[in-house]
Amino acid sequence: MEFKRCPSCGGPLQAFRPLTDEEKEHVRKEKRNHPPEAYVRCTREGCRRYQRNWNWTDGGWFPPPEET
Repeated sequence: MEFKRCPSCGGPLQAFRPLTDEEKEHVRKEKRNHPPEAYVRCTREGCRRYQRNWNWTDGGWFPPPEET
């Protein structure tokens, strides 16, 4: 796990983890300039932010979970 700046969470550095296979599919559709393996996800509860490993300005947000 790595600690990085998260524009969604603000404050101190947040823990980020590699993407799951399902998350990689979403990123593959959204970000075509870099492979999904270049991105990580914030682990703070409720945060849906993903960003490129070495560039926090290149990222996005996963859609909210579907409620059933």
